[in-house]
Amino acid sequence: MQGLILAAGFGSRLQPLTNTMPKSLTEINGRPLLINALTLLAKNGVDETVIVVGHMKDKIMETIGNDFAGMKITYVENELYRSTNNVYSFYLAKDYIRDDTVMLECDLFFCDDLIKCIMSSNADCGILVSPYNRKTMNGTVIEAENGRAKRLIIKRDQNDGFDYTNMLKTVNVYKFKRDFLLDKLFPAVELYVRTQSVNSYYELVLGSLIYYGNQDIETVEIDESRWAEVDDADDLAAAEEKFRSRMDS
Repeated sequence: MQGLILAAGFGSRLQPLTNTMPKSLTEINGRPLLINALTLLAKNGVDETVIVVGHMKDKIMETIGNDFAGMKITYVENELYRSTNNVYSFYLAKDYIRDDTVMLECDLFFCDDLIKCIMSSNADCGILVSPYNRKTMNGTVIEAENGRAKRLIIKRDQNDGFDYTNMLKTVNVYKFKRDFLLDKLFPAVELYVRTQSVNSYYELVLGSLIYYGNQDIETVEIDESRWAEVDDADDLAAAEEKFRSRMDS
């Protein structure tokens, strides 16, 4: 089992913190986001994690090294991180995947059971989700039926009258079977990058596969108390409060 972490972005909404450190090393109660993610991936049997780096890549590489808790670390550099978005970082990882893969973004802090939860998926693609909470969430949502993803809607396509009833929020954690990645998702991402845009989102491409009827794409539900997304100072403060009394080892 491999891991894939997208950690190239600048993290402009966390300035001034990200003026002197990469977003992925932002600390929640003294524990950096990336260290937490790698610790829990290694604990759950991942033998190699590919990290796509960009902003302050040297600091990430110096901090993590090439081996973390017995797990091999492979780095892929996104030299265009200032002018691209996560679809391009995802695309750059395509030549480094050889196995089933758990993918996540570097701005997440979470408990150990989150990795166990997504690893329980036996579908071609498992998408970790939580019931949508309009008070605490924004971003990409999914409509599902009987645990199967039916429609993925990114933030820009959620208009003022958008109906969030029964919607699920993507946690930005996925489990992909190797063949799905290599035969379906990566080719679709490559086509998108070459013909459409490098400054966009892999979720759009995944959403197109859902739209075209790939039936083995399932949602895996976890309570929102088990994770936090850290995009800005308010998110950081909320995450520290949420996890203050229950840090996993």
